[in-house]
Amino acid sequence: MSHAFIVHGPKDVDSLLKVHEALRQAGIATWYEPPGADTRESQASTAEAIDKSFAMIVLVSASSIRSREAQAQIERGIARGMTIIPFRIDNARLSGTFKKQLAENLRLAMMDDGGLEKLVAEVRGRYRRKCPVLSVMNLKGGVGKTTIAAQVFGAWQAALGGRVLLIDLDPQYNLTQTFFDMEAADQSAAKDKSVISLFEKSRLHAVDAPSPAERWNHLSADPFPTPAAEDIVHPLLGGDGPGGVLDLISGQFEISKYAFATDSAALSAIDTNFQRTIDHLRSSYDLIVFDTNPNATFLTRCALEASDRVIAPMHPDMYSLRGVKLLNQVLNEHIRPDNRPELSVLFNKVSRNEQSTFEADARNGAHDQRAGFDLAGALLQTALPRSGHLDVRSPEPDQAPWKSLVIHNGRGGGLKKIRESLTSAASEIRERLQAA
Repeated sequence: MSHAFIVHGPKDVDSLLKVHEALRQAGIATWYEPPGADTRESQASTAEAIDKSFAMIVLVSASSIRSREAQAQIERGIARGMTIIPFRIDNARLSGTFKKQLAENLRLAMMDDGGLEKLVAEVRGRYRRKCPVLSVMNLKGGVGKTTIAAQVFGAWQAALGGRVLLIDLDPQYNLTQTFFDMEAADQSAAKDKSVISLFEKSRLHAVDAPSPAERWNHLSADPFPTPAAEDIVHPLLGGDGPGGVLDLISGQFEISKYAFATDSAALSAIDTNFQRTIDHLRSSYDLIVFDTNPNATFLTRCALEASDRVIAPMHPDMYSLRGVKLLNQVLNEHIRPDNRPELSVLFNKVSRNEQSTFEADARNGAHDQRAGFDLAGALLQTALPRSGHLDVRSPEPDQAPWKSLVIHNGRGGGLKKIRESLTSAASEIRERLQAA
């Protein structure tokens, strides 16, 4: 699990706890050497915690400036090229490592109006870049969203590595049924080991809690502890299959309840629960991917607010283009500019022999005006071919989940080129994320 490492002085306990609690509320894990710890005994664990962190927060104070341990921790972070975020908590004069290494970037202070909130925003930005979140979305059905979510990001994990989490946000839960039969999916939902536990307090959080899936006319705005990843996910790899981490949070029909709810205050609280839980899950993964439904609903808003980029699958036809146009309108009219994800478009089910006139025109900008945005610039260069290998189908009884992934399993002609296309799409998406 990745975390923010907090450097502090021995007399900074009050400020340390305030910073820790503010980040915890934002779903961001922290690590710090306990005040009063025997640094000789904790030296190895502290060094390991620094090396595993995604950023280092330095509480700049008279106490930390005089602390040899704080200086050593900062120097280790600098040596490893870490992102270091200094945060002034008093007006002590800088000296030594603090003056030499931190003064230039010392922009944030506890004493400023909203100082702590600005720190959380800075850390959250770094944290989100560590584990980006993608939504696979088009406001038209049947364009291959589930195919993209499963096969492209299965190829991402196989070819590019890292820990990848798929989340099934479509009430039809076809992504879940790509890997597990319906009976297994429904058994998971019956235990609340499913997507609904990202939104409301459930039996996953407390044994005596009622299941939100059984209470369609009630929305629970109660806060709940964020579940550990291992308590809610289903591993898709391992066993007798390929190694690595590709996990799934299974879907269920009952999340349709949010489309019928009218209690705006409760829905707002549930959205907050979802955003906080997704931020918490970022600490355990390197990439999170939502498979979504083709409608503009509460679930759509939740997914877009949590996402850093949207991948819109598109067939080379006007119907798919209209779905992408509507999606772009939703992004621009309903998602705040400071929280709006970038949009990329991926052609799916194209002819493997030649580029269609529609695709060629789209890449040349001929459809930009009709789309209402720079469609040509949003298009990925990779296009996925039309192939029976990529059709969504239910797994065989007792089939290992990983065998549903084309990158790992399958026979027949053309598989090499299909796998190359999947890997190329994954690589191109990663390049766009890194360039953002």
